Amino acid sequence: MELNCSEIIADAVPDHPLLNGRKEIGRGESTIVLDGDVVDGQERVYKVLSSPTDYAYYTAADRPTGRHFPVVFADHGTAGRSSRGFPFHIVEVEKLYPLPGSGEATEIATKLSTSYFDACMIWRNLAQDMGRIALHHLVVTPMGWTDAVQDSLKALEEFSGEYGALPDLIKSDNLMMRKDGTLVFSDPVFME
Repeated sequence: MELNCSEIIADAVPDHPLLNGRKEIGRGESTIVLDGDVVDGQERVYKVLSSPTDYAYYTAADRPTGRHFPVVFADHGTAGRSSRGFPFHIVEVEKLYPLPGSGEATEIATKLSTSYFDACMIWRNLAQDMGRIALHHLVVTPMGWTDAVQDSLKALEEFSGEYGALPDLIKSDNLMMRKDGTLVFSDPVFME
């Protein structure tokens, strides 16, 4: 099966009681995001995932967790199949927000994205593996990251290696933030 990862998923929102009537607030290459409920003051969304890699990122027992990773509330199972042939998985996660034009999270995200891109350019002759090597470069090269960011990069590197995922810290929607300004690796991997 050949995937064109430069396209936004065109599938309709699958028919499911948790999703019916909810407002769509975003789409990615393999994800549809629908507004969820507010529970105990925490805003939530439903992510409809069509990529096995994204599903593992949000639900695997050994997935990256911590300050800079999304809080996952529930895995609600499947709802049909995407046009790419993979099942749609419904995962309930905390609602995240785009980075503003300035602020600490934006500065960290800009440094991460720029450093990652620069490392990709250094390792571009290795084609598909350049992203993994670029991520490793960020992990082992002293760049002044906080311990929490450094630990998150290590966890992301381990996940990418274990699951055969390709890291992507360049696309703006892959780095988002909580309302309190905390940077979150919202969707930093994709399928090989």
